[in-house]
Amino acid sequence: MVFIDGSNIFWGLKNYRETVGPLLIDYAKLVTFVAGQRQVRGSQYYCSQPAVPSEGQTKFIDALRQSGVSVTVKTLKMRRDSSGKPRAVEKGVDVALVTDLLSFAWEEAYDDAVLVSGDADYTGAVEKVKSKGRMVDVVAWKESLSRELKLVASKVVYIDDIIDKIRLVHATGSGSSSSSASIRA
Repeated sequence: MVFIDGSNIFWGLKNYRETVGPLLIDYAKLVTFVAGQRQVRGSQYYCSQPAVPSEGQTKFIDALRQSGVSVTVKTLKMRRDSSGKPRAVEKGVDVALVTDLLSFAWEEAYDDAVLVSGDADYTGAVEKVKSKGRMVDVVAWKESLSRELKLVASKVVYIDDIIDKIRLVHATGSGSSSSSASIRA
């Protein structure tokens, strides 16, 4: 099974665009590539959005679902920063991913897991899943992969190194994706 931390990928993608150039990820290609020769029993994408999402956010989530990726969406929560100014914060996304990663392992729903994130918060969950005899590969941006998660991963794949394999390719001249299963962010 493939577990994708949407926020972690989003921020890495934003940084990539600022430093290297334009990039859209085809999530169907990402899932297929990181699974390798293994049969994919499921892919899960975890993210947050405002109570009233934008049209672009809705289209993106719909495209993920249409390509067979299950999506868990948590509503952003309003909190006040230190100056008292309200700001939206993501709550519950990491917990939802960890809950599924662990529960599916205990239900024997998968043999191996692929975690697409570099967040150190997942380290304990990865260790627990590995103690159950499962492999957990980690796929992350080079600069966002935490040392702790790297040390417990069964295998590490850097998104930076597979860009050409997961890049969304547009059909020549049409501006649309080359495949209906292509998903971009």
